Amino acid sequence: MRTHRTVPFATLTLALFTTVIEIFRLTGGHYFDVVLANLDVVTWPEFYNQPWRVVTSPFTHRDIMAYFVNLAFLLLFGWEIERKHGWTIFLGVFFGALVSAYVIWTNLAHDWIWGISGGVCGLFGFSLIANGRTPWWMTLTHFPLHVLYIANLVWAVIIDVTNLIPYRVAHLDHLMGVLYGMAFGNAFLLTPGISRWRWVVGALPLMLFASLFYSPWQVEWRLVKRPPMLLTTNANCQLRSPEQKIYIPAPIRFVNASTKSVAVYWLDYEGKARYQLWLRPGGSDALNSFVGHPFCIIDIDSGEALQAAIVTEPEQIFTIR
Repeated sequence: MRTHRTVPFATLTLALFTTVIEIFRLTGGHYFDVVLANLDVVTWPEFYNQPWRVVTSPFTHRDIMAYFVNLAFLLLFGWEIERKHGWTIFLGVFFGALVSAYVIWTNLAHDWIWGISGGVCGLFGFSLIANGRTPWWMTLTHFPLHVLYIANLVWAVIIDVTNLIPYRVAHLDHLMGVLYGMAFGNAFLLTPGISRWRWVVGALPLMLFASLFYSPWQVEWRLVKRPPMLLTTNANCQLRSPEQKIYIPAPIRFVNASTKSVAVYWLDYEGKARYQLWLRPGGSDALNSFVGHPFCIIDIDSGEALQAAIVTEPEQIFTIR
């Protein structure tokens, strides 16, 4: 296949954008606040009320090493793919894998993604098809970049299993990215003419993105989109957070000792319920709050208030019964 262009501008543009975001993150203060407010995922309400964040939030990374690894492989795979197959193929693979893997991960893992590894994995999957060899294992070993990236994925598993990092690695996101890239490569490189499989591969990330607007099967979507009943026979959660001259930080923890799945809502300065987290029976989780802020515990199934909680001191533990 002929070379489309000498300089892969799309690849370099994505690399530059990723670098600018990382500089803002490392700078901290006002610059990182700008990134959080406008690009990153801060809360589930922001995620579902501004679905475009599924595209922008992965460009923020948890640490500098993850940034450098993703940047290096973005440039290496992008340089090869864009110059051989064009910028439309490159962007289609990258963003298709990024969005598809992210939405699938969110639905199954109930968590967000940091880092563009899903998109980079898509480029890796596409490269496996574009540089395929027989027998199949030669595809993994004949190209040094493939060997290097496989080693990177294996290393990610090792540091996750051995708890060398303080957060979990989204292996499912990586797997879905690779599979999407391979599907894209099969549809656009191995299938002759304009086949229906090209339409399927192209439409999949668009359909998954559209699902963010209506996902009643997803617990977080229901808790964000459907307002809870704050006044019930069990509790009165018609409270609001007070305006204060001095705010005292208060890390708190909720422990679900009941047999129900429950959700925790913060009651804001206007008394509106803002979804924070949900807990299965026996589960627990922490939040950063302030002394004086009220919360409401909601039964996920019925949407009714079960218990009101007001923060009175730092390190407070609320047990839900």
